[in-house]
Amino acid sequence: MEKKKNITSKIKAEIVLSLLRGEDIELISRKYGATLSDINHWRDQFIKNGIEGFKRKPDDSKLSAAERKIGQLQMELELTKKKNELTAKLKRR
Repeated sequence: MEKKKNITSKIKAEIVLSLLRGEDIELISRKYGATLSDINHWRDQFIKNGIEGFKRKPDDSKLSAAERKIGQLQMELELTKKKNELTAKLKRR
């Protein structure tokens, strides 16, 4: 099975604009190596959201980074609690 190549938001916009100008979808598909299904999906995305619909959302990456940081802090907190419990047990001896 052939791996799909990454098509940038700029290329997707070019493809959709070509389609909207009336170029044949099959010719566009062959030219860019994109499926008819993908082209139709991109057209719908473009009509709904403009070029911004093709771009990754910066908020998504910020959210992922925040979730990773929360996980790291939770682990550090658990380790600190365990350390404090052990220290308290040793002091009682």
